[in-house]
Amino acid sequence: MTTFTAPDTLMVPSTAHAARSGRSRRVASRSPFSEVREQARQRTLMLAATATGIVSVTVAASAAVVLGLSA
Repeated sequence: MTTFTAPDTLMVPSTAHAARSGRSRRVASRSPFSEVREQARQRTLMLAATATGIVSVTVAASAAVVLGLSA
């Protein structure tokens, strides 16, 4: 026996506007320091990406030297 149930309509936004309005409200009510925090976050991500890139190139170069693949 198969039972089909309808999705719970109270949990699903009824319109696209209702689905987006929560995020829009949050963005509109940001504090003045949120941009400073976002810049700090971006700076941290850039530093992490740079460090990861340097480490990967160093590991690849060492592996090439150890395996004798360098030119």
